[in-house]
Amino acid sequence: MMKEFNPIDKLSELTEMLQAYNPIIHQNSDEGYDWLDENSFCIEVPNPDGNESLTIEGADNGEFTVCYSYYHSHYFADEYEYSSMCEKIFDLLNSKCGSATIFCGSENKWMGSTLIGKEDTSLPLEEIFHFVLEHNKFADELRANSGEARFVFWDSSLNKTIKF
Repeated sequence: MMKEFNPIDKLSELTEMLQAYNPIIHQNSDEGYDWLDENSFCIEVPNPDGNESLTIEGADNGEFTVCYSYYHSHYFADEYEYSSMCEKIFDLLNSKCGSATIFCGSENKWMGSTLIGKEDTSLPLEEIFHFVLEHNKFADELRANSGEARFVFWDSSLNKTIKF
């Protein structure tokens, strides 16, 4: 079993690793961040294109959360998961991968999100979003309504939307 740690203990390390991206540290005393627990943080990495920021939340519940566009993922506070999280963060910041999200209907109801490699955005949507389409309820709803898939990358020139 991996040794666990308190995510708060990694705040300065994460900030230093992200220094080139001008990270902004938020805590629950900051306006708009009162949803954070007292012993939590949110690192915001602003996109220089003015597009969506990447955020990393750390809480003393033993977990990190990485959010980008509609995608988010949780990582336990152990060395293996922390290393995996850092690798994923830099993959996102270097546009090796991006957020892939599927929406349904004219109101764009969120159906699911995942990460996608930039070379995989031309794969069939059924393959990309298999985790949503394996549920008959969602597959039937998507077949009955229009929808769209959005691919969002740090380098916004790679972004694309596919309507179906």
